[in-house]
Amino acid sequence: MLNITNLQPISINNLIRIGRDNDGGYIIPKVIIDKCDGLISYGINKDWSFEVDFLERRNNINVHCYDHTLNLPSLIKFTFKSILLCFIYIVILDKKRLTKSFYGLSVIKSYFQFFRQRTKHFRKRIWDDNDGINTTVDSTIEKIQSEGSRQIFIKMDIEGAEFKVLNKMNSSKVNILGLAIEFHDINSKSKEFNTIIDGLRKTFHIAHIHGNNYSEVNRSSNFPSSVEITFINKKLLKGTVKKSNMKYPIKGLDQPNRHSKPDTNLSFS
Repeated sequence: MLNITNLQPISINNLIRIGRDNDGGYIIPKVIIDKCDGLISYGINKDWSFEVDFLERRNNINVHCYDHTLNLPSLIKFTFKSILLCFIYIVILDKKRLTKSFYGLSVIKSYFQFFRQRTKHFRKRIWDDNDGINTTVDSTIEKIQSEGSRQIFIKMDIEGAEFKVLNKMNSSKVNILGLAIEFHDINSKSKEFNTIIDGLRKTFHIAHIHGNNYSEVNRSSNFPSSVEITFINKKLLKGTVKKSNMKYPIKGLDQPNRHSKPDTNLSFS
């Protein structure tokens, strides 16, 4: 059973939404952005809007992105799919989805414009070993450290593999300022999830949480199966830390992942 009380965020000022509208955006404390000199993203698929937005707010940092599924054939396939969807959404007059599909028409150009110099894409799968196409979180941290980054933020959306890799992450090896992680299947993997949260809370506070409304809400826990959690290193905060009394999702800040469906309200009692 989920330990829901451990998921209540702390009260923290200057939260900022980074990334595109709806699915793909995360809420980050501004203090992290101000101090960060390295961003590692695991699982970008065809959307690097978070990384673009982060880099616009914090120039001249190293950005390392990892996704073994992203390559030129997949980008070409995505472009043709977007062309087809544009025609469909024009016919059915779906302006919201049409606007999103337009992005796919320029995704190849966007890829080659964004990934160059200090912004790099590695075709590696984040896993618990370094065999073949696999690489560990610790190895990616060592890589970005070797290029001069010491104050690192991590974004992770790896479709369930987070349970495998977070157990092997040694956060004491580097100053990780914070993490934004999308956890999947937390109700069916509640024991593993609780253990990981307990481990992370030794070093980090939960700064924000948002339920992914693409996932179903569990009747027992009243929590969705997928949640996006932002963690902030305790070292960045001074003074007394209090629990937040905000309602989640936060009006004016959070957005539903699926725009056509109401956002998921979260309760920590």
